[in-house]
Amino acid sequence: MTTITIPRKFNGPPGNGNGGYSAGLLAAYLDGPHTIRINAPIPLETPLALGRENGITTLHDGETLIMTARPEETSIAPRPAPSFEAAKEASERPRAFGAGEQSVCFVCGRNREPGEGLRIFCGQLDGKDTAATVWTPHETFADEDGLVRPEILWSALDCPGGFSLPDVDRALLGEMNANILERPPVGEPLIIASWRTGGKGRKHVAGTALYCPDGTCLAHADTVWFEVSTERFEANA
Repeated sequence: MTTITIPRKFNGPPGNGNGGYSAGLLAAYLDGPHTIRINAPIPLETPLALGRENGITTLHDGETLIMTARPEETSIAPRPAPSFEAAKEASERPRAFGAGEQSVCFVCGRNREPGEGLRIFCGQLDGKDTAATVWTPHETFADEDGLVRPEILWSALDCPGGFSLPDVDRALLGEMNANILERPPVGEPLIIASWRTGGKGRKHVAGTALYCPDGTCLAHADTVWFEVSTERFEANA
């Protein structure tokens, strides 16, 4: 039986796996683009059983369904990149999202050290429902070829979607579908941008994208978020 284990350091809310990172690990076992759905909090340091049935790939923790993946193309076209200067300015005034200053999320945690977390903090861009930042991948996130590992790129495309949600402080990733066009080398600054595209009630949909400073799109993703109360957010910790 093939299993996937999420190491403790790759958490989202404390005690649970980061959605983007976990989806990126699962994507390595998939042929072609898939939308990956998070069905339950992702346990850490736990072998999750990989299964397939009727074209659907699953991850289980015992009898509990943790994630599912269905074949599907990305549907949110990446927007043109903001200028490097605009993204840098946005990064200097990050929005409050998740646990804010107390966050230890692998992607957007402000209490993670460089090389131990991605430290991606997005600020408002042009409109209320857009966000951007500048991110330089640390050398610890390189594959043997010196390029950023695929699961790290999935991670980098995750939390920025949450930063694009206006007036939302707490939300959990529900689904994600990433399209990696080209993996960049570590150590070079990149632009990340995100924009809310719709939703209803507690459900929000956002696009995210990663660009070279010259605006070339390297990767993009569809993300679906579910707004939760502070109490429920902490219950998933």
